[in-house]
Amino acid sequence: MKKILIASLIFAVALAAKADVLYWMVSDEYASKADSSSSDVYACLKVSSSNSTTGGTTLQSKTAAQVYDAYDYGDSFAYTVDSTYTGTSPEYYFYIELANGYTTDAMSYTALKNAGYVYTGGTQLPSTLASTGFGQAATYNVPEPTSGLLFLIGGMLLGLKRRRQQV
Repeated sequence: MKKILIASLIFAVALAAKADVLYWMVSDEYASKADSSSSDVYACLKVSSSNSTTGGTTLQSKTAAQVYDAYDYGDSFAYTVDSTYTGTSPEYYFYIELANGYTTDAMSYTALKNAGYVYTGGTQLPSTLASTGFGQAATYNVPEPTSGLLFLIGGMLLGLKRRRQQV
């Protein structure tokens, strides 16, 4: 009986536990340039107590090979946000810094959460995340040229068929 009670208590605690997870990635433009065999640090997720992209504390770093693999598979990185950084007084700002000195704009935790880059649902799967991770530019669907050409050729053939029927 004790074992069942303890097991159910552990299960209840696991369901109630909430961890804020920040999903971040490196823009395709820079990730495609990463050396897939390098173990040098290429990208860092940083936090700062001011809205500045200098002098921040490194929270998580990824090598060039890890960045390239994430780019290749279309993945993002996940960082479990410490409760220290989730408050609004003082408010902390997150940004991504690359080895070449490029940094993203600093965004507050609240802004990241509102934009869908932070998941706060505990053990459930995220369903309300942004389509891209923090640090990635938005992507747009562009039709393939072959489908446009097939549509054009089909329209021309239909026009020829109708022309022959009228003559």
